[in-house]
Amino acid sequence: MIRLALLNLMPDKDVTEANFARAFSKAETPVEFVLTKMKSHVSKNKSAHDEMYIDSVELRKQHDSGKSPIDGFVFSGAPFDYVFFDEVDYWPEACELMDWLRERRIPTLYVCWGAQAALYHFFGISRFEEYVVKLSGVYPQQVVEPTHPLFKGIVEPLFIPHSRHTSMTNAEIDENPGIKVLARSPRSGISIAENSDGTELYLVGHQEYAIDTLDKEYHRDVERGQTVTLPEHYYENDTPTLPIINSWQENGQIMFSNWLNYMILHRREK
Repeated sequence: MIRLALLNLMPDKDVTEANFARAFSKAETPVEFVLTKMKSHVSKNKSAHDEMYIDSVELRKQHDSGKSPIDGFVFSGAPFDYVFFDEVDYWPEACELMDWLRERRIPTLYVCWGAQAALYHFFGISRFEEYVVKLSGVYPQQVVEPTHPLFKGIVEPLFIPHSRHTSMTNAEIDENPGIKVLARSPRSGISIAENSDGTELYLVGHQEYAIDTLDKEYHRDVERGQTVTLPEHYYENDTPTLPIINSWQENGQIMFSNWLNYMILHRREK
């Protein structure tokens, strides 16, 4: 059994829980999720499992005491496209948590905003390169490191969903010796990277997304009167009334399973 802490920062917490449960469902080793929240932030939205959440401060205490140690950590995205990191109310706690995870070399998966936050905190990578129109779609990736254990069993092309208004400064990532780029595309930019010792994986996209997530976001944005385009490489014939092309979930489940296998190896080496 792998104890995997999931820091859930998304408004729709039930959906995020379900997405990651599905993403890790094909793993060879069973996963026990430790649902985690920020102590310094009171969410307006509750999960159906709200009473099961533990705050990040208590999580760290229990791990360090040996009472309830964790094997790995997932740091979810958050809805802060136009908010600077330092302006997020729980940013100090987030920084303490990221430092704690790194100091203990706990394998950590940083997703979307979480990946941007980690790259900013650890490496000073700037984020605010805004898209004129929201980047939305499922993009084929160039796997830069095809022999990396993360991609074992992957059937190319590797597609990754993206949904965001901002981008990291890719040139800064490429030039940083502490970051290794694993997958990228001309349209979405860098999608997957890791730190030098492989304990931190930065997934800028959303390999955990449900089939209809981008569809729901598209119709929501249209109803709000926002300027949006159809999600790219998503609907058959780019027609929203036709079926969705599920090109990412199977590879995504393989990739998440591979990451868990790394965690098992890391745990044995400790």
